[in-house]
Amino acid sequence: MDQKKLLIFFFKITFFLWLFIIFVVSVYPGNLIGLIFKGDPTVYPGGPKTNFFLEYSSHVITYFLLSFLSYLSFDYERKSKVLIISLTSFSIIMELLHLTIPNRAYEHYDLFMNLFGIYLGLSLFFLKRFKLFT
Repeated sequence: MDQKKLLIFFFKITFFLWLFIIFVVSVYPGNLIGLIFKGDPTVYPGGPKTNFFLEYSSHVITYFLLSFLSYLSFDYERKSKVLIISLTSFSIIMELLHLTIPNRAYEHYDLFMNLFGIYLGLSLFFLKRFKLFT
């Protein structure tokens, strides 16, 4: 296996691992991050009223990384529409699942920030592809 294929394989493994982590954190009934850092799934690391910037930037960063890893893992020349639809659908489904999971709540802003992270990440690559920046 040459070095480029090995690197793409590494990115694919990382992409699917990150996808799995997002899934687990999203479907956990309560706050998994609060459980890990504070020992209580009802507590948010930033307190009951978490910082607006901190809360929503975490959504943007999480999904930005997901789109970044998807770009590095898959051939966007042939599969760009499928990947964009897949990432968008995943984000929407994860947020809609919050309607059915105990101790979770659907929030429009969360969904918006998830989608913003995906499209921000992908737009940077499309800009680079069309050589609008180097």
